Amino acid sequence: MTPARGSATRPASSPSELDRSADIANLGRVFDLDVMRERILAAAITNLADHGFGAFTVREVAAVAGIKAPGLYSHFPSKEAILTEAVSRVLADFLENSTHVDGVNPEDDLRETVRQHVLYQMHNMHIARVADLVLYTASAGQFLSTEDYDRLLSLQSAHLNLVRDRVRAFAPDVSETRVTVASMAVIAMCDRVANWFPAGGALGPDELAELHWQLVRAMLVGLGPDRT
Repeated sequence: MTPARGSATRPASSPSELDRSADIANLGRVFDLDVMRERILAAAITNLADHGFGAFTVREVAAVAGIKAPGLYSHFPSKEAILTEAVSRVLADFLENSTHVDGVNPEDDLRETVRQHVLYQMHNMHIARVADLVLYTASAGQFLSTEDYDRLLSLQSAHLNLVRDRVRAFAPDVSETRVTVASMAVIAMCDRVANWFPAGGALGPDELAELHWQLVRAMLVGLGPDRT
């Protein structure tokens, strides 16, 4: 997830969406939908993905969760608390499901990092859209406390540091400045694939993930040692 506080965000409705029902069903991996408190969090993610922060209301979340609006406050002290926990959970899910590597070979590790990121974005568009809404737009700070927003951004920073470590291991002769810029470019490229990927297009998810790795590898090899 690219560090870009204040940048433009992905539209709430993307023409390149995959099977939306399957995408929303992935919320069941993140939240226990048999538990009301968890259903509220899942409903918050659905509402955010469809309408953004500006149209986020406790009443709509309650309707999706199957509870009356006043009942939400027996589970959460505020709307901000719902937002913070819901988004924290989806960011943690991204890190849990897109960063595992063997740690044996730097090239294999970076390849898997890129592939997992791309595949996560394509198979979890609903969840990924919410992460983007929080991390790509300054308006998110209007709906969360500074402390909560900074805590969410710290998760983003942890991902950047992880990618930077793997880029550095793959390209040890590249300067630290270029490693950082290249790492941010890698994350941005992987993040944005869901914006344009056409369901039923010429390339399937695995092929597209592999193509992204080939592009990343070519970029890093092309940088070569820093002789400036």
